[in-house]
Amino acid sequence: MLQSNKITALYCRLSQEDMQAGESGSIQHQKMILQRYADEHHFLNTKFFVDDGFSGVSFEREGLQAMLQEVEAGRVATVITKDLSRLGRNYLKTGELIEIVFPENGVRYIAINDGVDTAREDNEFTPLRNWFNEFYARDTSKKIRAVKQAQAQKGERVNGEYPYGYIPDPNNRHHLIPDPETAPIVKQVFAMFVSGVRMCEIQKWLAENKVLTIGALRYQRTGQARYQRAMIAPYTWPDKTLYDILARQEYLGHTITAKTHKVSYKSKKTRKNEEEQRYFFPNTHEPLVDEETFELAQKRIATRHRPTKAAEIDIFSGLLFCAGCGHKMYYQQGVNIEPRRFSYSCGAWRNRARTGSECTSHYIRKNVLLDLVLEDMRRVLQYVKEHEQDFICKATEYGDMEARKALAQQQKELSKAQARMTELDTLFRKLYEDNALGRLTDERFVFLTSGYEDEKKSLAARIDELQQQIATVTERKRDISRFIQIVGKYSDIQELTYENVHEFIDRILIHELDRETNTRKIEIHYSFVGQVDTEQEPTQVVNHDRRNMVDVKSIAI
Repeated sequence: MLQSNKITALYCRLSQEDMQAGESGSIQHQKMILQRYADEHHFLNTKFFVDDGFSGVSFEREGLQAMLQEVEAGRVATVITKDLSRLGRNYLKTGELIEIVFPENGVRYIAINDGVDTAREDNEFTPLRNWFNEFYARDTSKKIRAVKQAQAQKGERVNGEYPYGYIPDPNNRHHLIPDPETAPIVKQVFAMFVSGVRMCEIQKWLAENKVLTIGALRYQRTGQARYQRAMIAPYTWPDKTLYDILARQEYLGHTITAKTHKVSYKSKKTRKNEEEQRYFFPNTHEPLVDEETFELAQKRIATRHRPTKAAEIDIFSGLLFCAGCGHKMYYQQGVNIEPRRFSYSCGAWRNRARTGSECTSHYIRKNVLLDLVLEDMRRVLQYVKEHEQDFICKATEYGDMEARKALAQQQKELSKAQARMTELDTLFRKLYEDNALGRLTDERFVFLTSGYEDEKKSLAARIDELQQQIATVTERKRDISRFIQIVGKYSDIQELTYENVHEFIDRILIHELDRETNTRKIEIHYSFVGQVDTEQEPTQVVNHDRRNMVDVKSIAI
């Protein structure tokens, strides 16, 4: 008997996998079938529950969960789907609904095309159909995964979503072009971040300028229900989203595919692939940021900054380390002193009661460090500009004729070894072929190949060694070139800023004060090249130590 005061739940589902596999049951088509069946069989109070774009192996679907809430509340008399696979493609969970959840709540279940009706006694084949639906989901998942893997290997995007700041080229959906609306936002976020602006200030700027979040923008453009939640706070950008943008190599004009994989066809959870499992395609589209800006952003991300009590990021934040123990230097300000004095001390020493560190303070005043770093940066800038070739020769250690000859010899030896390896591969193929055709006995085959095998192992080891040696030199030259490009951006440096300090300097090591000579050494390691020897007198700053009533000399080394 039909219960007129309860709902007849008409459930529809269509996944991306179904569409890719050629399913013809669109949501509208399913609705038409279900409503017609309900009308013809006199089911009352019909209500649709829909999941568009959700896989059947996952039961975390909004429409399904809403329907199950109605079921558990006792407000549903009958659930009708086009077929069993619409309810789900997970054998265990689908069986649990049909055999436990629905009967316990007095719900009749009908799958029209499969002839399933729990009000009848002839449903012995229902578990078999559920098992087949799960097998179909597994098989479809494998096929789709193979297709996506092939697309990834060709550099084609497989998830249908594009990096914020880009849109697909109308003539080739796999090619990216800058989005006129969002590309300027990406550039602004990078510019603010590398200039030292705090993340909360960037978020404030985005909100004040009513810049839609990625999810809100996608909902505005597509209307897809899965992005609707983003409209609750359309201008509130999470930290993680902004850090993800700042770390994406796509903004350099490169394409990276196969970055993640699903843990199982039954789960929506994804895991990041290792670098060697990804595919990298350089210079595939127009970049939004240059190499220097991107590198600066990565450098700042690697040393997340802790704002001071004055809500400011210190100019040396993330760069200062104790030369004694390697711990980060702690930024501090004097108390009850006007004007305020700012200084640094070893973080491990400062927390020695908790950490048990035996390191010393390595104390240095900020104004001393500012003066020293400014003078040393100006010294290095002038030297590189006036003596670029000398700088390159010293920095590469390949400036003399003998070193250049050694590099050329390594490259020549590598080419020769690779050619011999190719010859050996050809010989192996011929020997295998002769052995397989009976032209070469097994004993003779083993004798010949064993000698070649030893040679191949020796060659492979030497090739690897040579490639590493050459790559080291090549990478070093590239790093020097990048530092020269940084120098080329400046004619002179009159004052230190967060941007120029972090662009020029990789790290600064603070040595402890030598009490006998009243000198303190400061190691300044410049970006990409390390310490720079200009064959000049080292940069020095002298300040008066009021506590010990002596003049202290700080020297950059």
